[in-house]
Amino acid sequence: MGERRGGGIVLALALIGIASACGSSANGAVVVRDLDAIQVMSPADVVAMRSSIPEYSPSATTLPTDDPNNSTPPDSSDTADTIPLNEDNRPPELKLFDAFGKFRSCIEDAGETIRGNLQDPNNPAYQDPKYRELVEKCAARSKILEALREASTARAELTPEQIEQRNEAFKLLSECLKKRGWNIDSRVDEKGLITPTRFASPDGTLNERDLEQCLSETGINDAIENGAG
Repeated sequence: MGERRGGGIVLALALIGIASACGSSANGAVVVRDLDAIQVMSPADVVAMRSSIPEYSPSATTLPTDDPNNSTPPDSSDTADTIPLNEDNRPPELKLFDAFGKFRSCIEDAGETIRGNLQDPNNPAYQDPKYRELVEKCAARSKILEALREASTARAELTPEQIEQRNEAFKLLSECLKKRGWNIDSRVDEKGLITPTRFASPDGTLNERDLEQCLSETGINDAIENGAG
């Protein structure tokens, strides 16, 4: 399947990470839940999302001139129309990927790990006040909840054509991985979008080689390399 897919299909891999929140079990399998509270992604989610992110070009900004011969002060009325230097125009998937990396690093820097499903208010880990405080602090620092909300909003605004493209890509990737023994289950949401409910390699560990080979065989990598987005 070397046929090149459209740009909308490239983003379909991100569905594994953002279509719903993911909690990872001890064996590495991914169980998908709702986007309502603190949520995390497994290593499989991260690799799949990293592979799905299209290239992007930051928007141009207007900077004051440093020409010493130009004595005219900048027109303040023009600055209102320029894009702030700190405005983040990256795709929601890329923002979420970065936010998750910061969140996880924050947890690990404190000598901790992600304990179970952080979306579950009954998670025994929350019986430890220090751990709950750490999760709240890292969520605030990484802005992961804002990134999740933005990604969820973008998903809600998908057109029927985009949904069809993403469904096609998910089917292609799933079929390829299942041939390698992966356990993948899915459901169709109210918008008609196929979303995974389980995404696990045969031995419960992340098999990055399988993912890379399937991305290549389905033609998704070709679309990524061509800058489709």
